[in-house]
Amino acid sequence: KPAVSCKMSPLLTRSLKRSAVVLAALTPSAVVVAAFAPVSGGGGSHGAQTHRNTCHFQVPISITTVVSRPGFLVRSYATISDDDKSAATAAVSTTSGSSAVRSMKPTQTDSPYFQMVSFYRFVPISDPASARDALFDALIKIDGIRGTAYLATEGINAQFAVPTTGGEDGAVESTIQRFTEVVGDALPFDPFEINAINYGDLVDSTLPTFNRLIVRTRDAILRSGLEGEGYEDSDQSTTYDWDDAGRELTPEEWDTDLRDAAATSKKEKKGILLDCRNAYESDVGTFSDAVPLGTDSFSESWDVLKDKVEGMDKSEPVRIFCTGGIRCVKVGAYLKQELGFEDVRRLEHGIVGYERWSKKLGMAGHGDGSDKNAESLWRGGEIFFFKKK
Repeated sequence: KPAVSCKMSPLLTRSLKRSAVVLAALTPSAVVVAAFAPVSGGGGSHGAQTHRNTCHFQVPISITTVVSRPGFLVRSYATISDDDKSAATAAVSTTSGSSAVRSMKPTQTDSPYFQMVSFYRFVPISDPASARDALFDALIKIDGIRGTAYLATEGINAQFAVPTTGGEDGAVESTIQRFTEVVGDALPFDPFEINAINYGDLVDSTLPTFNRLIVRTRDAILRSGLEGEGYEDSDQSTTYDWDDAGRELTPEEWDTDLRDAAATSKKEKKGILLDCRNAYESDVGTFSDAVPLGTDSFSESWDVLKDKVEGMDKSEPVRIFCTGGIRCVKVGAYLKQELGFEDVRRLEHGIVGYERWSKKLGMAGHGDGSDKNAESLWRGGEIFFFKKK
């Protein structure tokens, strides 16, 4: 089959460093999609090979929608033509190196829904590669599961779409209980000991979620640009103690705390509320009175944080939130251990948890609920990232 090349500018190449995105190129005869990783030589899935700034693909693919910007996917997915489906859906693929991957094209599922879930835990892992293999081998036994898990010496960070029959008769709860048991039995530690699993949306199984099941090792489960953020192989120590990242508040405690802060005129109690997500996320929605960091990437957060809290008394409360909670662990540790703030408060499960709690409570703005006297403090929409190659 004729290969199609996607030529990229040096600027785009730099922006894709350490990541992979979907690129689309129109030709007179077809629309094709390619997964590109900016490395020299080598090969990729579906017959792809990357050489400098050019991506070559040899499998005809049709696409329904495309990517709007690097790293930010909006309801896009690709489908392989029927003639090449068997060749393009290889059962399992494995790579080697510092960022080794075990991956599989998901099996077809008859389940009408996917329950979106995520979890993370910062915990020393002496052998991430063995943990990766054990987790992958356990997950492939769950028909139709898809998602991404990162393992590093500093812990695990994962997001999955778990097939389920729906929300009636405890079906979702039963499905997730089985899922947590499979994950817990496969790993040499309890990933849910500190934080329970974070429930996202229940989505129709015809909607695009993840393309594959991917379990991979990396240098860090959340790359932040902080020096010495990962555990060292020699003594399992790190420059930052991720367990010392401030006090985590439940969504209910968070809501009460924000309302109390808004009502007080005392500076020592009001403190500051920081939106620790990127600018394009904050632009879609945020909490009332929140101060956005306005970054383009998480690694830009640290100098911005210094500027935002400059002149504050170290005893004043600093409230921080993000999408699912993991970014605030590193932000909280930095605020306490690097900048010396004594009272750091984090939102448990991030805005995903707050939205779930406020909808369940029936706060105004979330449909027909029982408590119309209380209005959610969230303003606008939200961006949840779950589409990954």
